[in-house]
Amino acid sequence: MTSPASGSTPPPPFNPYFAAPTTPPPAGPPAFSAPPPARRTGWSWRATLAGAVAGGVLAASVAVPVTWALSHGGSVADSPSAATPQQPSTGTLPQQPGSGALPQDPFGGSRGLPYGGSTSDRTGSWSDATADQAQGVVLIDTRTTAGEAAGTGLVIDASGLVLTNYHVVEGSTQVQVTVAATGDTYDATVVGHDQEADIALLQLDGASGLTTVDVDDDGGPAVADEVTAVGNAQGQGFLSAADGSVVALDRSIDTQSEATVQGEHLTGLIQTDAYVVGGFSGGALLDDEGEVVGITTAASSGGAAQSYAVPIDEALDVAGQIEGGHESDGVQIGPSAYLGIAIAQAGSGVAGSGVQVGQVESDSAAAQAGIEAGATITGIDNTAITSYDGLRSALATYEPGDSVTLHWTDASGGTHDAQVTLGSSPVN
Repeated sequence: MTSPASGSTPPPPFNPYFAAPTTPPPAGPPAFSAPPPARRTGWSWRATLAGAVAGGVLAASVAVPVTWALSHGGSVADSPSAATPQQPSTGTLPQQPGSGALPQDPFGGSRGLPYGGSTSDRTGSWSDATADQAQGVVLIDTRTTAGEAAGTGLVIDASGLVLTNYHVVEGSTQVQVTVAATGDTYDATVVGHDQEADIALLQLDGASGLTTVDVDDDGGPAVADEVTAVGNAQGQGFLSAADGSVVALDRSIDTQSEATVQGEHLTGLIQTDAYVVGGFSGGALLDDEGEVVGITTAASSGGAAQSYAVPIDEALDVAGQIEGGHESDGVQIGPSAYLGIAIAQAGSGVAGSGVQVGQVESDSAAAQAGIEAGATITGIDNTAITSYDGLRSALATYEPGDSVTLHWTDASGGTHDAQVTLGSSPVN
């Protein structure tokens, strides 16, 4: 766990941050000579007040290379197509420029699997991606309520539509995307996402004529097929490639929550033994023809290398639904409704009595209603609020611009209600 930067505000007690700063990148340029992008030199690392679904979260700044993984109490569901993973070599990891080894940290910016062992037990390496492997792949940098994060994405349309994991951009307040092959950088908007599928669709502002990835048209991979994961390893600012093979299909996993990202139950995944680390999330899983068969979404943090990818056909189905404007129980298009409060801490106040407010953002719906720090939110319209999760769930049923009636108790015990118009969340 990373200590807050000097002078920054520590995170609330209820919101643990299981992520490490990015490690120094391996020396040397990538093999295809793309100019490494500047890492947001204009963005300060500081604590911010910005909105989650329910409002703002004050958090210390950390730089996080993102790759999701299983919770420590989670599990991997077997499938009929499962095969026994081969144990990787335990020899000395190469240290020459253009290769890398996992940092000695129990999380390392990726979200750890519940298998025994620490990060230091995990072996493997990656090398610089080739020009062919980098085709249509982008580097994603985000500013979040917890600082900064990094991941990967895939260009699926020349107009600048990019496919990535939702957890790469979840909780972000600003997204920048760099085309790996050219070094061109764009601001990006999150068009929509499906949290359950862990897929998000981005639009690069002002982009045109971009080279797209080649998508597999052979019906997907089979167990034992050779694959290569391509991604922004440890947020290093250029692409790396990790070879492996398909271990199993149709896997289900439970991921752990970290920083601004909620854990999820993911199904239908491709499992491989490619050595994936933080920053590969949203990147390409290529077959032996160089075509995309999946989007890397999760990796182990200990023991034998294990990684998981969303099949590309399923990811593209979600992208098509978002692009077509078809919102559903799973798919959200555009920003969330925004109340504009920071929760004091989970479980504060009397159990089941509501959610205590830590701070109120000026000019927000909560501020306009007259809610102040120390108040306890007890209801929205006819829905009683007894927990933070309940508040999030209630707000998720509304759109920005909707009018709702808030019910709360002030710090002196007085009860209030007021009708407010919900704003648009500044957080993706």
